[in-house]
Amino acid sequence: MAREKKNGGKGRLKAFLIVAIGIIVIILFQYYVLPIVEGFFPFLKDYDRYLKDSLAAIVIFSIAVGILSIVKRTIEKTSLKAIGRNYRGLYTVVRAIVYGGAIAAFLAYIGVSLTGALIGGTVGGLILSFALQNTVSNLLSGLLLASAGVIKPKENVSIFSWLFDNPVLGEVIDVKLLTVQVLTIDGNVTELPNTALLGQTQFTNLDVGKLIRASVAIALPVDAQISGIMSFAERKMKNQLEALGILGMEMYFYTKTFNSNTVKVIFNFDKILNYNRIVNALNLAFEEGYWEMKNRAPQGNIMVLGFPVDVPVKSIQERGDANLEVRKGEVGIEDFHSYFFIKSSGMNSIKVTFTLSDTAIYDQVANAINYAYEEAYLSLKNESPK
Repeated sequence: MAREKKNGGKGRLKAFLIVAIGIIVIILFQYYVLPIVEGFFPFLKDYDRYLKDSLAAIVIFSIAVGILSIVKRTIEKTSLKAIGRNYRGLYTVVRAIVYGGAIAAFLAYIGVSLTGALIGGTVGGLILSFALQNTVSNLLSGLLLASAGVIKPKENVSIFSWLFDNPVLGEVIDVKLLTVQVLTIDGNVTELPNTALLGQTQFTNLDVGKLIRASVAIALPVDAQISGIMSFAERKMKNQLEALGILGMEMYFYTKTFNSNTVKVIFNFDKILNYNRIVNALNLAFEEGYWEMKNRAPQGNIMVLGFPVDVPVKSIQERGDANLEVRKGEVGIEDFHSYFFIKSSGMNSIKVTFTLSDTAIYDQVANAINYAYEEAYLSLKNESPK
């Protein structure tokens, strides 16, 4: 910390010395070097006033740039130290004031009456306001956005407006006088006009401390068990949390309609550019979960098993039930019942109905049921007298 303060102090001192030395050189040139040069080249005296005005403009605006550099560093450090506060929006206001003061100082230096300029500016402003209506509107909107602290540089935001096709998610790079510069989740830098943002836009600050908090709604068909889909997706995502930079995740069964179920996923993550990867992983996890649950019970959690008639079906049923009772917890069967379903001259059929837990995998369940009753049949057949 002490080293950072020392380096910051050196940086400010260096910037101040560069500006100061530059100003001294320009003043020396104006009052000492220029008269000597004009002595050798008399024709330059006709341009003396223009040269001095140009040098004065360089000095005034150099001072303005130096002041803004110091102010920007101070605001940046204050924002980094302040927990939950961001003062970077003040820089836009200070920048407008400093440049306005520099222009006023230059006008005063060249002998323009500021009072007359203001009166003339009022008339000229009325004319320009019609010719440059959009520009002036953007300028005022930018000042209002910055001064109100609605949107600030280095903040991660969601910007929603009917003027845009989709909400704009990203990190605010700068709040300029005419536009707001945003680094979007796609890695592009977009410029949003201030007029469109003021009064017609909803801003959502995504920052929660040092993390970013966002959400996504995932719609699913109603023909698969929603709790099972959510459990599958949650297990799938647990293996990817670290790789995706997710530091916390919550899932909620959000809305239900006649033809769709909607799950809302809220997640905390570290970098705005990871947003697309996270949403992609969530969509894939829920897609896999949906098909897993849908394919789990293609016949409504019913299986029909056929056996030859050379072993009594009641014995197969009883021993098969005992075998399956032992294995049901391993494969995720919560409950089951078996029935002597169909009898023909060459085959007897047993129907098994069952319910599954959220963690069950249908292929493993089907395998366990088939083996339970197949082993029952074979063991009974081997035990029967020949």
